Amino acid sequence: MAARTQQQQYQVRFAWGTGGAARIAPGTHLLVWIDVLPAGPARDDRERGRALRSLAAQLPDGPEVVLGHLGNAQAVAGRVTRLQAERGDRCVVAIVAAGRHHAPGDDAAEAAGEAADVPDAPDFAVEDLLAAGAVVDALAEVGIDNTSPEAAAACAAYTGLRRAVKHLVSASEAAAALDPVDVRAALAADGELVTLRESGSRA
Repeated sequence: MAARTQQQQYQVRFAWGTGGAARIAPGTHLLVWIDVLPAGPARDDRERGRALRSLAAQLPDGPEVVLGHLGNAQAVAGRVTRLQAERGDRCVVAIVAAGRHHAPGDDAAEAAGEAADVPDAPDFAVEDLLAAGAVVDALAEVGIDNTSPEAAAACAAYTGLRRAVKHLVSASEAAAALDPVDVRAALAADGELVTLRESGSRA
């Protein structure tokens, strides 16, 4: 596959799932993993830690990995500008949306929080698209706007629907499979930036 089809000429890239991460992460310095409404019931800290370590093991080596959501786009942009200052050069960013993983007809299992072995071709998730677009928009606001068409489309979705984001997320397919308390918590998430993996390390 030619490098041009992997978005490698762009500073800000966007793809879906771990397969997409593998395609666009080479040559990047920061990978932003976005999963606004993870399937299943809310985890305690220990379970969440295990899940995040498992996720880190599936992501490409090299870039620093942070978790992105609807509430911390500005923090992500701040991290990118700091990395650029530290490097004395541009910071290339891979924004990766988790999407929804379920086989056709498997909604009941997903609603119960049961894991299923499925190929890494995640279904569209409006909440992850909008959060990815929020990150791209925040990067553009600080002057980082060399975006791939994929990233630009996610940004346009977010900016065009900005006033309806909370409604769209709470009315989404993923939200319907979760407890409303968990959905409200996700929408109220603060601006903290969580680093899942340091640059060049493997969790």
